[in-house]
Amino acid sequence: MTLLTGGTRLRVVSWNVHGCVGTDRVFAPERIAAWLRALAPDIVLLQEVGDIRGVHPPVDQASTIADALGFSCAVGITVRTGPYGYGNATLTRFTVVDSESIDLSVWGREPRLALRAVVGHDELKIITLNVHLGLGPEERRTQLRRLLPALDSQLGQEAVLMGGDFNDFPPGPVTLTLRHRMVDAAARIKKSRTFPSRRPLLRLDRLYVGPGARVAAARVVSEGDIRVASDHLPVLVDFVVPERRVNLRGDPP
Repeated sequence: MTLLTGGTRLRVVSWNVHGCVGTDRVFAPERIAAWLRALAPDIVLLQEVGDIRGVHPPVDQASTIADALGFSCAVGITVRTGPYGYGNATLTRFTVVDSESIDLSVWGREPRLALRAVVGHDELKIITLNVHLGLGPEERRTQLRRLLPALDSQLGQEAVLMGGDFNDFPPGPVTLTLRHRMVDAAARIKKSRTFPSRRPLLRLDRLYVGPGARVAAARVVSEGDIRVASDHLPVLVDFVVPERRVNLRGDPP
């Protein structure tokens, strides 16, 4: 986190970690944690956290990764399997002030949710929405209708971030609707495709920034062996929260 003239620069990463199983079929939560440590984020939005098939050692993946980074953690469980479940996790170097799961499940499809988490402190609050949408176009339309009221109620309050695996390719109602409400942080970069990680063809993973913040930099991380760590590549965005929202020393406003 860097204090800038006119605001505070923060870094957020969104990553579908595929249950911490890489494209080499190796189960390695520590590999995910090592990459996140190298990327030095302030906030992390993870999807597909946990062992949905029950074939790997019973590890609390969210807590394991958060502890390795020294982060706080909020979890939204979509499938209650094994001792720790499966779903989304939001990790942050700040305090998790509040969190809730917004059910986006559609009958007959894999359960889905948006994990809403407020992170920060009294003088710096970021509202995050961590989503993993369905595979079917009609399914995503239904999920969008459920998601918009929660999103619209937050915009204009504090800085708002929405990230995750939107499964919206080619761009459909979800991404076309969201771009009128928020900034698609990586929309203008050349290499924005994230899936499959070894040879990305589809732009499934996105990060959106609300009007309470501005994008300073964005990229899809693809160097080194990160293409092996999961079947998705992570999206990294640096954004700036306006100075009026920031009081790093905790002095009275």
